[in-house]
Amino acid sequence: MAGLQVHHLRKSFGGNPIVDDVTFEVAEGEFFVLLGPSGSGKTTVLRIICGLEKADSGTIIVDDREITDLPPRERNIGMVFQEYGLYPNMDVYQNIAYGLEARGMKGDEVKGRVSQAAELLELSEMLHNSIVDLSGGEQQRVALARAMAKDASIYLFDEPLSNLDAKLRFRTRRHITEIHKLKQKPSIYVTHDQSEALAMANRIGVIAKGRLQQIGTPEQLLDEPANMFVASFIGSPPMNLVRGSVSLDESGYSVSTSSGRIGIAREWKQVLNGFGERNVVLGIRPDCLRLSLNGSGGLTAEIVEIDPLIGETSATFKLADGTLIAGLFADELGDLNPGQPVNLNVAGGSIELFDPETERSLRPK
Repeated sequence: MAGLQVHHLRKSFGGNPIVDDVTFEVAEGEFFVLLGPSGSGKTTVLRIICGLEKADSGTIIVDDREITDLPPRERNIGMVFQEYGLYPNMDVYQNIAYGLEARGMKGDEVKGRVSQAAELLELSEMLHNSIVDLSGGEQQRVALARAMAKDASIYLFDEPLSNLDAKLRFRTRRHITEIHKLKQKPSIYVTHDQSEALAMANRIGVIAKGRLQQIGTPEQLLDEPANMFVASFIGSPPMNLVRGSVSLDESGYSVSTSSGRIGIAREWKQVLNGFGERNVVLGIRPDCLRLSLNGSGGLTAEIVEIDPLIGETSATFKLADGTLIAGLFADELGDLNPGQPVNLNVAGGSIELFDPETERSLRPK
């Protein structure tokens, strides 16, 4: 099949597994983001794919051709590094053209490709400028142009925006998206910034401690996290996690916590039949919380902090056992103040349940 296939990659340093049985596929024309905290193994996966690191085991296939043991120059990969990887003794044109010329491409074709890449990335007026005279944002655009000028089988981006300020990050993100749309090849973008991942990705692979935790669309990761790590990592603020136990009465299943009870939607009935009164971790998305001053039921809590945002309000609440949870509300919270008691319910019974021992979701499959 066309695209990229990564099967069972493993890599250890000093006996410590850095990449632990990583398997995923990226389809032709798909923008796949590998998202995880520092030290999660995401950059090592990228370096193995492009040949800068050798895997202890596993296979890498691009367009039905195994490239696992090929040297980097024979893999036909366009790579953009966090640190740019430019040659300071060359000007902009030479940096973009170098890889093409090294592969024996003729002068006119090199010139055409460099010109096309430079125009898209707003570098046409800088082609004869020295690299050392460019700003960080301009150097990053040169690195992108160098990758774009090549007709690669896949494109890899290793945290390319991390050294840029907020304005340049947004602008460069747009450039990367334009390159991807133009090339329509498999692209892997590595980042620790979930806002980048959620904005750019067709699908996201969340990685932690060298293992892929979940692969899905941004919506799937937000709405149906596979485990407690994904739930606590994705979203701003992320899903609230509250410890409780499952109970059953005439009204159906609910989760009892130190601060009250939350009813469970019927979709959970099948998985909870025979479950018993077992401990669970209740997951509640911040935007699904509903607040009431004079209501009953739900969770009793105390307001800790209210933070007005653009178009919405963020609030932090403390439950009876000291657990802090976050809520996002479309409206202003009026005259509410820290210290006030409130009741919190969940819109439409929209919750997640996790096993506290395995930390895996109990969601019906």
